[in-house]
Amino acid sequence: MPRFLMSEPAEAILAGLAEALDLVDLGIILLNRDLRVRFVNRRFTETLALPRELLVPGATFRALLEHVARNRLYDLPAAELPAYLDRRDAAVRAGAIAPTEIDLRDGRRLLFRCMPCSDGGRVLTYANITHLKRVQELQAQARDAAERIIADQRFSTETLENQAAYLASLAESADECARQAEQAKQQLEREVAERRQLEAQLRRMATTDGLTGTLNRAQFLALGQHELERVRQLGQCLAVLMLDIDHFKLINDRHGHHAGDEALKHFVAQLRGSVRGIDLLGRLGGEEFGIVLPGIPSEAACQVAERLRAQVAATPLRHGDRMIGIAVSIGLAMARDADATLEQILARADARLYAAKDAGRNRVVSADAQADAHVDAQPRAYVG
Repeated sequence: MPRFLMSEPAEAILAGLAEALDLVDLGIILLNRDLRVRFVNRRFTETLALPRELLVPGATFRALLEHVARNRLYDLPAAELPAYLDRRDAAVRAGAIAPTEIDLRDGRRLLFRCMPCSDGGRVLTYANITHLKRVQELQAQARDAAERIIADQRFSTETLENQAAYLASLAESADECARQAEQAKQQLEREVAERRQLEAQLRRMATTDGLTGTLNRAQFLALGQHELERVRQLGQCLAVLMLDIDHFKLINDRHGHHAGDEALKHFVAQLRGSVRGIDLLGRLGGEEFGIVLPGIPSEAACQVAERLRAQVAATPLRHGDRMIGIAVSIGLAMARDADATLEQILARADARLYAAKDAGRNRVVSADAQADAHVDAQPRAYVG
Protein backbone atom coordinates (compact mmCIF):
# COMPACT_ATOMS: atom_id res chain seq x y z
CA MET A 1 0.00 0.00 0.00
CA PRO A 2 1.52 3.38 -0.98
CA ARG A 3 2.73 5.69 1.83
CA PHE A 4 4.24 9.13 1.93
CA LEU A 5 7.94 9.28 2.72
CA MET A 6 7.77 12.72 4.34
CA SER A 7 6.56 13.17 7.90
CA GLU A 8 4.27 16.15 7.52
CA PRO A 9 0.90 17.15 8.96
CA ALA A 10 -2.02 15.55 7.18
CA GLU A 11 -3.35 19.01 6.24
CA ALA A 12 -0.12 19.90 4.45
CA ILE A 13 -0.08 16.58 2.61
CA LEU A 14 -3.72 16.99 1.54
CA ALA A 15 -3.02 20.54 0.36
CA GLY A 16 -0.08 19.31 -1.71
CA LEU A 17 -2.17 16.48 -3.09
CA ALA A 18 -5.01 18.85 -4.01
CA GLU A 19 -2.56 21.18 -5.73
CA ALA A 20 -1.05 18.27 -7.64
CA LEU A 21 -4.49 17.03 -8.72
CA ASP A 22 -5.22 20.53 -10.04
CA LEU A 23 -2.25 20.14 -12.38
CA VAL A 24 -3.40 16.98 -14.12
CA ASP A 25 -5.27 17.23 -17.42
CA LEU A 26 -8.13 14.99 -16.23
CA GLY A 27 -11.30 16.27 -14.63
CA ILE A 28 -11.51 14.50 -11.25
CA ILE A 29 -14.34 14.43 -8.72
CA LEU A 30 -14.39 12.36 -5.49
CA LEU A 31 -17.78 11.46 -4.00
CA ASN A 32 -18.71 9.89 -0.66
CA ARG A 33 -21.10 6.96 -0.32
CA ASP A 34 -24.09 9.38 -0.49
CA LEU A 35 -22.73 10.84 -3.75
CA ARG A 36 -21.92 14.13 -2.07
CA VAL A 37 -18.87 15.96 -3.35
CA ARG A 38 -15.68 15.44 -1.36
CA PHE A 39 -13.25 17.01 -3.82
CA VAL A 40 -13.20 18.41 -7.37
CA ASN A 41 -10.10 19.54 -9.21
CA ARG A 42 -9.73 22.63 -11.35
CA ARG A 43 -9.95 20.76 -14.65
CA PHE A 44 -13.36 19.34 -13.73
CA THR A 45 -14.82 22.75 -12.90
CA GLU A 46 -13.37 24.28 -16.09
CA THR A 47 -14.58 21.43 -18.31
CA LEU A 48 -18.21 21.71 -17.16
CA ALA A 49 -18.14 25.46 -16.40
CA LEU A 50 -19.16 24.99 -12.74
CA PRO A 51 -19.67 28.24 -10.80
CA ARG A 52 -17.91 28.69 -7.45
CA GLU A 53 -21.20 29.09 -5.58
CA LEU A 54 -22.27 25.59 -6.63
CA LEU A 55 -19.24 23.96 -4.98
CA VAL A 56 -20.31 24.25 -1.35
CA PRO A 57 -20.11 21.69 1.46
CA GLY A 58 -22.80 19.06 1.01
CA ALA A 59 -23.15 19.63 -2.74
CA THR A 60 -24.47 16.52 -4.48
CA PHE A 61 -23.38 14.91 -7.71
CA ARG A 62 -26.99 15.23 -8.93
CA ALA A 63 -26.86 19.00 -8.40
CA LEU A 64 -23.77 19.20 -10.61
CA LEU A 65 -25.51 17.17 -13.32
CA GLU A 66 -28.58 19.40 -13.20
CA HIS A 67 -26.42 22.52 -13.49
CA VAL A 68 -24.75 21.13 -16.63
CA ALA A 69 -28.19 20.26 -18.04
CA ARG A 70 -29.58 23.74 -17.32
CA ASN A 71 -26.68 25.28 -19.20
CA ARG A 72 -27.43 23.02 -22.19
CA LEU A 73 -23.94 21.53 -22.32
CA TYR A 74 -25.19 18.03 -23.14
CA ASP A 75 -25.83 17.39 -26.81
CA LEU A 76 -29.39 16.16 -26.17
CA PRO A 77 -32.93 17.48 -26.77
CA ALA A 78 -34.35 19.20 -23.69
CA ALA A 79 -37.12 16.59 -23.41
CA GLU A 80 -34.59 13.79 -23.00
CA LEU A 81 -32.46 15.44 -20.30
CA PRO A 82 -34.42 14.33 -17.17
CA ALA A 83 -34.29 10.65 -18.12
CA TYR A 84 -30.62 11.01 -19.09
CA LEU A 85 -29.76 12.54 -15.70
CA ASP A 86 -31.63 9.73 -13.93
CA ARG A 87 -29.62 7.13 -15.82
CA ARG A 88 -26.30 8.87 -15.09
CA ASP A 89 -27.10 9.21 -11.39
CA ALA A 90 -28.26 5.60 -11.11
CA ALA A 91 -25.20 4.29 -12.95
CA VAL A 92 -22.81 6.10 -10.62
CA ARG A 93 -24.70 4.79 -7.60
CA ALA A 94 -24.49 1.25 -9.00
CA GLY A 95 -20.69 1.24 -9.04
CA ALA A 96 -17.99 0.94 -11.67
CA ILE A 97 -18.76 2.26 -15.15
CA ALA A 98 -16.69 1.33 -18.17
CA PRO A 99 -15.22 4.27 -20.09
CA THR A 100 -18.18 6.08 -21.69
CA GLU A 101 -18.11 8.86 -24.28
CA ILE A 102 -20.16 12.02 -23.54
CA ASP A 103 -20.85 14.51 -26.34
CA LEU A 104 -21.23 18.19 -25.44
CA ARG A 105 -23.19 20.71 -27.45
CA ASP A 106 -20.06 22.80 -28.20
CA GLY A 107 -18.51 19.88 -30.09
CA ARG A 108 -16.29 18.52 -27.32
CA ARG A 109 -16.27 14.82 -26.50
CA LEU A 110 -15.42 13.57 -23.01
CA LEU A 111 -14.43 10.08 -21.89
CA PHE A 112 -16.13 9.41 -18.55
CA ARG A 113 -15.28 6.68 -16.05
CA CYS A 114 -16.57 5.81 -12.58
CA MET A 115 -14.60 3.70 -10.10
CA PRO A 116 -15.91 2.60 -6.66
CA CYS A 117 -13.85 3.20 -3.52
CA SER A 118 -13.46 0.82 -0.62
CA ASP A 119 -15.36 3.20 1.70
CA GLY A 120 -18.39 3.27 -0.62
CA GLY A 121 -17.43 6.51 -2.34
CA ARG A 122 -16.72 7.05 -6.01
CA VAL A 123 -13.92 8.55 -8.08
CA LEU A 124 -15.07 9.98 -11.41
CA THR A 125 -12.75 11.04 -14.23
CA TYR A 126 -13.48 13.13 -17.32
CA ALA A 127 -10.94 13.08 -20.16
CA ASN A 128 -11.27 15.44 -23.12
CA ILE A 129 -10.75 13.26 -26.21
CA THR A 130 -11.95 15.83 -28.74
CA HIS A 131 -8.57 15.64 -30.42
CA LEU A 132 -7.19 12.13 -30.36
CA LYS A 133 -3.65 13.34 -30.72
CA ARG A 134 -3.86 14.83 -27.21
CA VAL A 135 -4.56 11.46 -25.60
CA GLN A 136 -0.86 10.58 -25.42
CA GLU A 137 -0.13 13.91 -23.74
CA LEU A 138 -2.96 13.23 -21.29
CA GLN A 139 -1.55 9.80 -20.51
CA ALA A 140 1.96 11.12 -19.92
CA GLN A 141 0.77 13.99 -17.73
CA ALA A 142 -1.48 11.76 -15.61
CA ARG A 143 1.20 9.10 -15.19
CA ASP A 144 3.92 11.64 -14.36
CA ALA A 145 1.67 13.36 -11.84
CA ALA A 146 0.80 10.06 -10.19
CA GLU A 147 4.44 8.93 -10.11
CA ARG A 148 5.68 12.24 -8.66
CA ILE A 149 3.00 12.30 -5.98
CA ILE A 150 3.46 8.64 -5.04
CA ALA A 151 7.28 8.98 -4.99
CA ASP A 152 7.40 12.21 -2.99
CA GLN A 153 4.68 11.58 -0.45
CA ARG A 154 3.39 8.68 1.58
CA PHE A 155 0.18 8.69 3.41
CA SER A 156 0.44 8.53 7.21
CA THR A 157 -3.17 7.49 7.70
CA GLU A 158 -5.50 4.95 6.13
CA THR A 159 -7.52 7.72 4.51
CA LEU A 160 -4.44 9.09 2.76
CA GLU A 161 -3.47 5.60 1.65
CA ASN A 162 -6.80 5.34 -0.12
CA GLN A 163 -6.16 8.68 -1.86
CA ALA A 164 -2.80 7.43 -3.17
CA ALA A 165 -4.55 4.35 -4.52
CA TYR A 166 -6.91 6.63 -6.40
CA LEU A 167 -3.97 8.32 -8.11
CA ALA A 168 -2.52 4.98 -9.14
CA SER A 169 -5.85 4.04 -10.67
CA LEU A 170 -5.83 7.35 -12.57
CA ALA A 171 -2.62 6.31 -14.31
CA GLU A 172 -4.20 2.98 -15.26
CA SER A 173 -7.28 4.81 -16.49
CA ALA A 174 -5.12 7.08 -18.65
CA ASP A 175 -3.39 4.03 -20.18
CA GLU A 176 -6.76 2.50 -20.96
CA CYS A 177 -7.98 5.79 -22.43
CA ALA A 178 -4.94 5.95 -24.68
CA ARG A 179 -5.40 2.36 -25.83
CA GLN A 180 -9.07 2.85 -26.62
CA ALA A 181 -8.41 6.18 -28.31
CA GLU A 182 -5.75 4.59 -30.53
CA GLN A 183 -8.16 1.81 -31.48
CA ALA A 184 -10.86 4.41 -32.22
CA LYS A 185 -8.41 6.40 -34.33
CA GLN A 186 -7.43 3.34 -36.37
CA GLN A 187 -11.08 2.39 -36.84
CA LEU A 188 -11.89 5.94 -37.93
CA GLU A 189 -9.03 5.94 -40.42
CA ARG A 190 -10.28 2.65 -41.87
CA GLU A 191 -13.82 3.99 -42.15
CA VAL A 192 -12.62 7.22 -43.79
CA ALA A 193 -10.55 5.24 -46.33
CA GLU A 194 -13.51 2.99 -47.09
CA ARG A 195 -15.83 5.97 -47.44
CA ARG A 196 -13.43 7.73 -49.82
CA GLN A 197 -13.12 4.57 -51.87
CA LEU A 198 -16.90 4.25 -52.02
CA GLU A 199 -17.32 7.90 -52.96
CA ALA A 200 -14.74 7.54 -55.73
CA GLN A 201 -16.53 4.43 -56.98
CA LEU A 202 -19.88 6.23 -56.95
CA ARG A 203 -18.38 9.18 -58.84
CA ARG A 204 -17.00 6.80 -61.46
CA MET A 205 -20.36 5.07 -61.77
CA ALA A 206 -22.14 8.40 -62.15
CA THR A 207 -19.79 9.83 -64.79
CA THR A 208 -18.35 6.89 -66.76
CA ASP A 209 -19.59 4.08 -68.94
CA GLY A 210 -19.43 0.82 -67.01
CA LEU A 211 -18.22 -1.31 -69.93
CA THR A 212 -15.61 0.87 -71.65
CA GLY A 213 -14.57 3.24 -68.88
CA THR A 214 -15.16 6.28 -71.10
CA LEU A 215 -17.27 9.25 -70.06
CA ASN A 216 -20.98 8.55 -70.17
CA ARG A 217 -23.21 10.72 -72.35
CA ALA A 218 -24.25 13.17 -69.61
CA GLN A 219 -20.70 13.74 -68.38
CA PHE A 220 -19.35 14.00 -71.93
CA LEU A 221 -21.88 16.72 -72.77
CA ALA A 222 -21.24 18.60 -69.52
CA LEU A 223 -17.43 18.59 -69.81
CA GLY A 224 -17.62 19.25 -73.55
CA GLN A 225 -19.78 22.34 -72.95
CA HIS A 226 -17.23 23.54 -70.39
CA GLU A 227 -14.41 23.08 -72.94
CA LEU A 228 -16.40 24.96 -75.59
CA GLU A 229 -16.81 27.95 -73.25
CA ARG A 230 -13.15 27.78 -72.18
CA VAL A 231 -11.65 27.81 -75.69
CA ARG A 232 -13.98 30.65 -76.66
CA GLN A 233 -12.52 32.79 -73.88
CA LEU A 234 -9.01 31.93 -75.11
CA GLY A 235 -9.86 32.54 -78.76
CA GLN A 236 -9.04 28.94 -79.71
CA CYS A 237 -10.67 26.36 -81.97
CA LEU A 238 -12.55 23.22 -80.96
CA ALA A 239 -13.34 20.11 -82.98
CA VAL A 240 -15.89 17.37 -82.32
CA LEU A 241 -15.73 13.84 -83.73
CA MET A 242 -18.65 11.42 -83.92
CA LEU A 243 -17.51 7.80 -84.35
CA ASP A 244 -19.57 4.68 -85.04
CA ILE A 245 -18.22 1.14 -85.42
CA ASP A 246 -19.15 -0.18 -88.87
CA HIS A 247 -21.36 -3.28 -89.03
CA PHE A 248 -21.23 -3.71 -85.27
CA LYS A 249 -24.44 -5.74 -85.32
CA LEU A 250 -22.71 -8.36 -87.50
CA ILE A 251 -20.01 -8.80 -84.84
CA ASN A 252 -22.69 -9.55 -82.24
CA ASP A 253 -24.63 -11.83 -84.60
CA ARG A 254 -21.61 -13.83 -85.80
CA HIS A 255 -19.48 -13.99 -82.68
CA GLY A 256 -21.86 -13.34 -79.78
CA HIS A 257 -22.47 -10.41 -77.47
CA HIS A 258 -19.35 -11.19 -75.44
CA ALA A 259 -17.30 -10.59 -78.56
CA GLY A 260 -19.27 -7.38 -79.12
CA ASP A 261 -18.35 -6.17 -75.63
CA GLU A 262 -14.70 -7.07 -76.22
CA ALA A 263 -14.83 -5.22 -79.55
CA LEU A 264 -16.09 -2.06 -77.81
CA LYS A 265 -13.32 -2.21 -75.20
CA HIS A 266 -10.70 -2.95 -77.89
CA PHE A 267 -12.01 -0.04 -79.96
CA VAL A 268 -11.78 2.35 -77.00
CA ALA A 269 -8.22 1.19 -76.27
CA GLN A 270 -7.21 2.17 -79.82
CA LEU A 271 -8.83 5.59 -79.41
CA ARG A 272 -7.15 6.26 -76.07
CA GLY A 273 -3.76 5.50 -77.55
CA SER A 274 -4.25 8.08 -80.29
CA VAL A 275 -5.70 11.13 -78.50
CA ARG A 276 -4.23 13.66 -76.07
CA GLY A 277 -4.71 13.74 -72.35
CA ILE A 278 -6.81 16.93 -72.63
CA ASP A 279 -9.21 15.41 -75.19
CA LEU A 280 -12.60 14.11 -74.03
CA LEU A 281 -13.76 10.62 -75.02
CA GLY A 282 -17.31 9.48 -74.30
CA ARG A 283 -19.73 6.72 -75.18
CA LEU A 284 -22.92 8.32 -76.50
CA GLY A 285 -24.87 5.09 -76.94
CA GLY A 286 -24.42 1.58 -78.31
CA GLU A 287 -21.38 1.56 -80.58
CA GLU A 288 -21.41 5.35 -81.03
CA PHE A 289 -18.71 7.51 -79.41
CA GLY A 290 -17.78 11.16 -79.33
CA ILE A 291 -14.43 12.96 -78.97
CA VAL A 292 -13.92 16.64 -78.13
CA LEU A 293 -10.59 18.07 -79.34
CA PRO A 294 -10.01 21.49 -77.72
CA GLY A 295 -7.49 24.00 -79.07
CA ILE A 296 -7.04 22.31 -82.46
CA PRO A 297 -7.61 23.77 -85.96
CA SER A 298 -9.61 22.05 -88.67
CA GLU A 299 -6.66 20.61 -90.62
CA ALA A 300 -5.07 19.08 -87.53
CA ALA A 301 -8.45 17.69 -86.42
CA CYS A 302 -8.83 15.97 -89.82
CA GLN A 303 -5.39 14.40 -89.36
CA VAL A 304 -6.36 13.13 -85.91
CA ALA A 305 -9.61 11.65 -87.24
CA GLU A 306 -7.84 9.92 -90.13
CA ARG A 307 -5.17 8.57 -87.77
CA LEU A 308 -7.89 7.13 -85.53
CA ARG A 309 -9.66 5.54 -88.49
CA ALA A 310 -6.43 3.99 -89.77
CA GLN A 311 -5.38 2.79 -86.30
CA VAL A 312 -8.70 1.00 -85.76
CA ALA A 313 -8.66 -0.56 -89.23
CA ALA A 314 -5.09 -1.80 -88.81
CA THR A 315 -5.67 -3.40 -85.39
CA PRO A 316 -8.15 -6.30 -85.47
CA LEU A 317 -9.50 -7.87 -82.30
CA ARG A 318 -8.20 -11.29 -81.29
CA HIS A 319 -11.17 -13.29 -79.98
CA GLY A 320 -10.18 -16.83 -79.09
CA ASP A 321 -8.57 -18.27 -82.22
CA ARG A 322 -10.19 -15.71 -84.50
CA MET A 323 -9.22 -12.24 -85.66
CA ILE A 324 -12.17 -9.86 -85.98
CA GLY A 325 -11.61 -6.84 -88.17
CA ILE A 326 -13.05 -3.54 -86.98
CA ALA A 327 -13.68 -0.39 -89.01
CA VAL A 328 -15.08 2.97 -87.99
CA SER A 329 -16.89 5.83 -89.70
CA ILE A 330 -16.13 9.32 -88.41
CA GLY A 331 -17.90 12.64 -88.77
CA LEU A 332 -16.00 15.83 -87.89
CA ALA A 333 -17.37 19.30 -87.14
CA MET A 334 -15.64 22.49 -85.99
CA ALA A 335 -17.16 24.90 -83.46
CA ARG A 336 -18.71 28.00 -85.04
CA ASP A 337 -19.26 31.43 -83.52
CA ALA A 338 -23.01 30.86 -83.65
CA ASP A 339 -22.84 27.60 -81.64
CA ALA A 340 -24.26 28.14 -78.18
CA THR A 341 -24.10 24.49 -77.09
CA LEU A 342 -21.99 21.43 -77.71
CA GLU A 343 -25.11 19.65 -78.98
CA GLN A 344 -25.17 21.96 -82.02
CA ILE A 345 -21.66 20.91 -82.99
CA LEU A 346 -22.49 17.25 -82.29
CA ALA A 347 -25.48 17.51 -84.62
CA ARG A 348 -23.23 18.63 -87.50
CA ALA A 349 -20.66 15.94 -86.68
CA ASP A 350 -23.51 13.42 -86.63
CA ALA A 351 -24.63 14.63 -90.06
CA ARG A 352 -21.14 14.03 -91.40
CA LEU A 353 -21.01 10.64 -89.73
CA TYR A 354 -24.24 9.84 -91.60
CA ALA A 355 -22.54 10.99 -94.82
CA ALA A 356 -19.54 8.71 -94.08
CA LYS A 357 -21.88 5.74 -93.59
CA ASP A 358 -23.80 6.63 -96.74
CA ALA A 359 -20.55 6.88 -98.72
CA GLY A 360 -19.46 3.34 -97.88
CA ARG A 361 -18.19 3.46 -94.24
CA ASN A 362 -14.59 3.24 -92.97
CA ARG A 363 -13.94 6.87 -93.77
CA VAL A 364 -13.82 10.39 -92.35
CA VAL A 365 -16.16 13.14 -93.50
CA SER A 366 -15.25 16.56 -92.20
CA ALA A 367 -17.28 19.07 -94.22
CA ASP A 368 -20.41 18.40 -96.26
CA ALA A 369 -23.17 21.02 -96.09
CA GLN A 370 -25.49 18.87 -98.22
CA ALA A 371 -25.08 15.97 -95.82
CA ASP A 372 -25.89 18.31 -92.91
CA ALA A 373 -29.05 19.50 -94.58
CA HIS A 374 -30.03 15.96 -95.63
CA VAL A 375 -29.80 14.60 -92.09
CA ASP A 376 -31.54 17.66 -90.62
CA ALA A 377 -34.44 17.01 -92.96
CA GLN A 378 -34.64 13.19 -92.50
CA PRO A 379 -34.11 10.71 -89.68
CA ARG A 380 -30.81 8.80 -89.70
CA ALA A 381 -31.25 5.64 -91.71
CA TYR A 382 -27.91 3.87 -91.44
CA VAL A 383 -27.55 0.71 -89.38
CA GLY A 384 -24.04 -0.29 -88.25
